[in-house]
Amino acid sequence: MSSNNVQDISGINNVGEKRKGLGLKGVKISGIEAPVFFGIAAIVLIGMYMELLPENIVSGLAVTMVLGGLLMWIGNSIPVFGTFGGGPILCILIPALFLYWGLIPESFAVLADNFYNEWGFAELVVTGLIVGSILSMDRKMLMKTGPRFFVPLLGGVFAALLIGGAVGHLIGFGFSETIFFVVGPIMGGGMAAGAVPMAEIYAANGSGDAGSYLAQLAPAVMVGNMVCILIAGGLNGLGKRKKPLSANFTGNGKLLRATEPGAEKKAKEHKESILPLSLRNLAVGLLIASGLFIFGEIVNSFVPSLHAYVWIILGAAALKLFRILPESIEKSSEDWYDFISMAWVPAVLVTISAGMIDFNSVLGIVTDPSYITLTILTVVLATLGAGFIGTLVGFYFVESSISAGLGMADMGGSGDVAVLSASERMGLMPFLQISSRIGGAMMLIILSILAPLLL
Repeated sequence: MSSNNVQDISGINNVGEKRKGLGLKGVKISGIEAPVFFGIAAIVLIGMYMELLPENIVSGLAVTMVLGGLLMWIGNSIPVFGTFGGGPILCILIPALFLYWGLIPESFAVLADNFYNEWGFAELVVTGLIVGSILSMDRKMLMKTGPRFFVPLLGGVFAALLIGGAVGHLIGFGFSETIFFVVGPIMGGGMAAGAVPMAEIYAANGSGDAGSYLAQLAPAVMVGNMVCILIAGGLNGLGKRKKPLSANFTGNGKLLRATEPGAEKKAKEHKESILPLSLRNLAVGLLIASGLFIFGEIVNSFVPSLHAYVWIILGAAALKLFRILPESIEKSSEDWYDFISMAWVPAVLVTISAGMIDFNSVLGIVTDPSYITLTILTVVLATLGAGFIGTLVGFYFVESSISAGLGMADMGGSGDVAVLSASERMGLMPFLQISSRIGGAMMLIILSILAPLLL
């Protein structure tokens, strides 16, 4: 079962469903015939609006999968908009917007936040995507890609810092203010691992307390994340042009250019021919991902300076590079990754929107022309810097822009899922995690050096 087939079932990349538009004849939503899906949706939504949903993982799965599947189908059915990541964009915007308008009960926001952050759904999904994408990679490609990935990563960071700071100075916002309150939080790896420690750094060197600084940093993180999702959808749409902008523009999910044409497809077809999808594969894939998650947590307890996801990436990469696991287990991890992509990615986007996006903060930025200009510019500079420098080290522009540019500028792990869903490139998850975790840590080091001098 290929990842493309899985995406077709979910509606993320279903061309046939897009052509049918919004008509229901023969349409499937999340792999279910539309009348059946709407029957289930009616039951779940009645429970949500009557506020009868119990606070548990079953309710979280039911309501987020229903809303995610519905919004993904609608977004991907809209001409042109669907090509530019319409489904994922609706999943990340509509729940937060409806909560802001009061069209969805506030109890759903609490349920979504607990489901994603407190009950472990985030770790289950992100770990499965990381492990599955690494173990399904071509080993030679992984060896070639890893060492050179930090070149476009640093290119995106310095492009955003230097050019963004200069523009901020020219428009009167201020060089230091732009670096510390726009570029820094956007490129810092999200809220918990980026903005929160950043506020502590500023408090130790400035005149305010950490809480006041965090209030200034959070809006940039959230709005920057939304800009990342829109740009990811745009890059995906440009990559689907019948006549590509250049031969090096997009690898359709493949980061490195210097690989044998069709090698990855042949390897995947070989795996599928001898190791078909089975429920046993899903169980094995879940166990391997869970084991690596525990490994990451154990090592993180001894080396807390690096996030547990970094150790998960390194552990999975070691298993792949040293050929420790048999091919059957690697295929099982890939099947678990495919299942998560098919069944849960739209649900994740809905939980992020409902539980983590505050539209009041978003509107506060949008009404400040200088701030919104610099926020958009920061993400664009990170994207272009990573993309152009990536082409110099043998990467495709789109994949390098997404991995090293948007991976730095989005909202950490949840932002990575949203960006990759909008760009239809879930296989790049390990590289975005490197950008978010290691790149974010690098950003904190840079700001901790600059803070005593400029803040």
